[in-house]
Amino acid sequence: MPAFTQLAGGDMAERVKAFDWSKTPLGSRDAWSPSLALAVDMLMATNFPMALRWGAELILIYNDAYAPSLRERHPDALGRPFTQHSDAFRATLLGIHQDILSGQSGGYALERMPLQVQREAGGARLAHFAVSYSPVPDKTAPSGVGGVLISAVEITGAVETEKELRTTRARYDMALDAAGGVGAWEWDIKANRVYCDARYAQLHQVDPAFAAQGLPAQRFTPAVHDEDRERVRQIALAAMQTGGDFADEYRLVQADGSVRWVAASGHCYLDADGQADRNAGVVFDITERKRMESQLLEARLDRDIAMEAAGMGRWDHNPSTGQRYWDKRSCEMFGVPEPGPQDFDAFLALLHPDDVDGVLAAVAEATHPAGDGLINIEYRIVRPSDGALRWIEVFGRAYFEHGACTRFVGVGSDVTERKEAARRLVSQEETLRLAIEAADVGTWDLDIRNDVLTWSDRCYAMFGVAPGTPVVRDDFYTNLHPSDRDAVREALRRTLDGRIRADYDVEFRVIGREDGVERWLSAKGKAFFDAEGKPIRMIGTTVNVTDRKRAELHLRLLVNELNHRVKNSLATIQAIAGQTFHAARSLPAAQEAFTARIIALSEAHDVLTRENWEGADLLDVVDRLVALHGGEGRFVLNGPSVRLSPRPALSLSMALHELATNAVKYGALSRQGGQVTISWSVDYSGVPRLSLCWRESGGPPVIAPTRRGFGSRLIERGLASELSGEARIDFKPEGVECAITALLDC
Repeated sequence: MPAFTQLAGGDMAERVKAFDWSKTPLGSRDAWSPSLALAVDMLMATNFPMALRWGAELILIYNDAYAPSLRERHPDALGRPFTQHSDAFRATLLGIHQDILSGQSGGYALERMPLQVQREAGGARLAHFAVSYSPVPDKTAPSGVGGVLISAVEITGAVETEKELRTTRARYDMALDAAGGVGAWEWDIKANRVYCDARYAQLHQVDPAFAAQGLPAQRFTPAVHDEDRERVRQIALAAMQTGGDFADEYRLVQADGSVRWVAASGHCYLDADGQADRNAGVVFDITERKRMESQLLEARLDRDIAMEAAGMGRWDHNPSTGQRYWDKRSCEMFGVPEPGPQDFDAFLALLHPDDVDGVLAAVAEATHPAGDGLINIEYRIVRPSDGALRWIEVFGRAYFEHGACTRFVGVGSDVTERKEAARRLVSQEETLRLAIEAADVGTWDLDIRNDVLTWSDRCYAMFGVAPGTPVVRDDFYTNLHPSDRDAVREALRRTLDGRIRADYDVEFRVIGREDGVERWLSAKGKAFFDAEGKPIRMIGTTVNVTDRKRAELHLRLLVNELNHRVKNSLATIQAIAGQTFHAARSLPAAQEAFTARIIALSEAHDVLTRENWEGADLLDVVDRLVALHGGEGRFVLNGPSVRLSPRPALSLSMALHELATNAVKYGALSRQGGQVTISWSVDYSGVPRLSLCWRESGGPPVIAPTRRGFGSRLIERGLASELSGEARIDFKPEGVECAITALLDC
């Protein structure tokens, strides 16, 4: 039996000696080839983990150092063929062993092979090994390779150290990211080598692979913005002179031409001789901060421009310290020299006495922690510079810390002109209201999209609807007179047509919904359209023109009546002239009679004219007659007030004047003491009929004429025809009597 070398020993050497190898494909130790015996001897002599797999069956032999990696399979694994391992194990390593045994491979190495290892302290733990698989020459083997030598070097410590370094690096990167950092560097000043991470290198347009190996500082400076490069250089030189911390902000031009802002923070280290040895630090990307600062600056400029344009002043107050700030505009607005009032009492002294309490209450509420911190108030000041009374409006906000107001800021503006304009507007609105009331004008507002119609109280009255009743457009149409609806709809259509946009100007009749009264209204309005040309709103006014319409109708009637009356009057005058200037009369007598009759006709027209030709009262006709022919002492009147239409009024007036003229010339009115009694009454039992009696007394005896003159014919024939009645003259000796009956409405 071959013996081990003197170096061989340990538990596994004894186990190998005691193992019955004859039961394995290797046979007894006496039959082992020299190569196998030498290889086993080498395994047992080394303290490094090593194993040997021999023969086609890859029988396992291993030393003490290798045993922990087998864990629970030790020591049963000794002498076992490869086929008795797990399927996963065989699938992973069988190919390697077969390639080596066949002579196709000169060996393999696995750098970081993880294995569960049984430690002496007890328990298994994961370990890492650098494992190599090498061929063992054997002349007796068919391929010349008898087995595979497995050597394992544990590198667990190195792997764990590397892992810890990676973890530390990750933590460093996370901390750098959290702080906004984007890169780190270290400059070996004496060797002029800059070492940096990939992010720092990329920011400076340097290849990260070369930067990790160290590059001269001059390779990093071209990326620094031209306007910043010299300043950065001077800061670096100053730090090298004194050592210690340094910091700066500068721009880096990127490969695509964009610019990044970075903040560099580092420390320069000096050697024992006080010479610059190295500096190291980090850079933070502050591009976004710079952008925000730029925007903030622009916003402040815009704010200042806007406040200047709006005439606003800014104020800032710290209640906890008493510090106050007023800008130039605020001081000018209050008429005080800069820097403005330095305490609250000085500010209150500027206020109008009637507004002090209101300002105090508003400030107390805004600066109370339980409030919303806002203030918006208008108050008056008496400007010291010129004594002017001005209105000021302020907006402000209070800020709090730990339940106390630490800052109170806001803006103020002079709103005197606005307040005066508002006062004028109120006055104008009141004037307009009074004018609308005086002119009986109603206002309305139509929300076309929602079909809501808003009326003023006067509009409600014009449409005969109770004030406050909800109305829509259909309500408006319902109240229209049927004859006017089409015209109103057409006018409204033209107004709401975006292509026409005509002004709404229409007159129409309405029938009051609740009072049933017919009224004439004149409406004017204007429509408003959206960007697409669709009507959205319509406003306007409505005026009650009923009286005007009645006057117009009456005027038309008067004109028609005038035409008719002029024709009739001309015909009457023609008849009077023809009868008066009859050849049987002398010319002077004819002229006198003609003049009297024309005057009588004129008097009748005067009575009607006073009544707008709508008729006359019989009392007025008789009173006019009495005044012209002797006064009240010569006439006795007895009768009620009777309303006559124009036609009978004119005819009766002519007849009475004809009777009075004859009485003055020949009858009762021709001598002192004579009287005329005029009495009348109305029978309303059927068609109203007037009965009038003219009776003379106290005059000369009456002699009946031998022929009927024009006056008699005018009364008996003309009057009967005009009045749809009859007239009869009786020439009694004691006095003339005339009886007239006539329809009142003819």
